[in-house]
Amino acid sequence: WYQRRVREFQTFQHYFKQINLRQDMFRQIILLLALVALAQSRRMRLVPKWARIPGGLTRCSIGARGVWGVNKNQDIFHLAGKKWKHIKGKLVHVSSGRQVWGVNKHDNIYVHRGGHNWQHIGGKLTNIDCSNRGHVWGVNRGQQIYRRHGKGWVRIDGAAIQASVGFAGVWVVNKAHDIYHRKGTFGDRPGNGAGWIHVPGKLQWVASGHGLIVGVNRNHDIYYRTVDPRHPVGTKWVHVPGKLMQIDVHANTVMGVNKHHHIYKAPLAKA
Repeated sequence: WYQRRVREFQTFQHYFKQINLRQDMFRQIILLLALVALAQSRRMRLVPKWARIPGGLTRCSIGARGVWGVNKNQDIFHLAGKKWKHIKGKLVHVSSGRQVWGVNKHDNIYVHRGGHNWQHIGGKLTNIDCSNRGHVWGVNRGQQIYRRHGKGWVRIDGAAIQASVGFAGVWVVNKAHDIYHRKGTFGDRPGNGAGWIHVPGKLQWVASGHGLIVGVNRNHDIYYRTVDPRHPVGTKWVHVPGKLMQIDVHANTVMGVNKHHHIYKAPLAKA
């Protein structure tokens, strides 16, 4: 009798384990479908209702750490509410993401540590970008591409003059203004990715957002490209009115500066 009861108990245990496994698999499938649906619902388009922001910048960046920029004198500013707050230091380019990163005219790399404090990071870059998940990519004066890994830099194959990393993955432009997307990085995933996908068109600056890519060409014309998990490089560029020489995107806002160093922003809407 005792052994029969033990066998029955073990049978019930196995049965319930199978139920739990199926429930876990079902939950994972539902979560995956929800994430895909969420990403697809974030297919976005740029609405060119440009509003000017007071101030003058040569580079601006919008991300999880707010709006940052540098001017022609290499002074650093952070938009606090409706006013620009001057931050000590000198940079020629700045990037706002999970952290704020920047490079100076000597190609030295810095990360913001709060207040007026900047930490020098080893390496040399002319352009740098930090995603909202803290992934950092950049290029140096030799057009070599690097990704931050731990406390060092990993060399990535290819050549570029500018890089952007965001939810739409890693995008770069080279000296011929050719556009490339890094395969395997969509969703702001960690790691090196695997190879470059050439995307038709010519841009001098590109920015990776959530549901779209934005960019400007050598004539300062503005374009966007809707993307989603099924189409990580999208299908076409859409030209919108306006002129910018540099551009960035975060959440539902696009920001950029023109050749007169005027600052503009515009909203996004569902595609």
